[in-house]
Amino acid sequence: MVHQSLQRWCDNVVAVGKVYADGGDVRAFASQVLSDNYDYDQGKVLFKPTLTFGAHTFRPTKDGALSYFVGGNEEFPDDKGFKLKPWVKVWYNKLDHILHGDMALVQCNVHFIGSDDSHIFVNKSFVFKECDDGKVRIVLHQSSLPYQP
Repeated sequence: MVHQSLQRWCDNVVAVGKVYADGGDVRAFASQVLSDNYDYDQGKVLFKPTLTFGAHTFRPTKDGALSYFVGGNEEFPDDKGFKLKPWVKVWYNKLDHILHGDMALVQCNVHFIGSDDSHIFVNKSFVFKECDDGKVRIVLHQSSLPYQP
């Protein structure tokens, strides 16, 4: 559950950027990624993206998450579309997790390589839940840049 869910999340970051780079309907694609991988449609999601602040720090709605991923929503004017870089390689390491019933609590680092050869990594916490339809979806996603004193 943990490794498959994390790998799917990493693969989807690359896929959204590829759809954008190829001129596809990135908004529709990213919306489907959210439906397939986050529990916004049937439940509740706690999402704190990496590069958010102020009144829009947390994204409890699908529209807020979609704006962070692809931008273009005037209600979230600071969103540039994090997944549009595009990122060409994304992977996780330093994984630790706890399985608890139908949920997995996960902490890891996620590395992003951009098409311009840039590299960043962020600290992530996820809670994955097996939903009523049998799909594993994210119900908590917290992301932050590593502390640098």
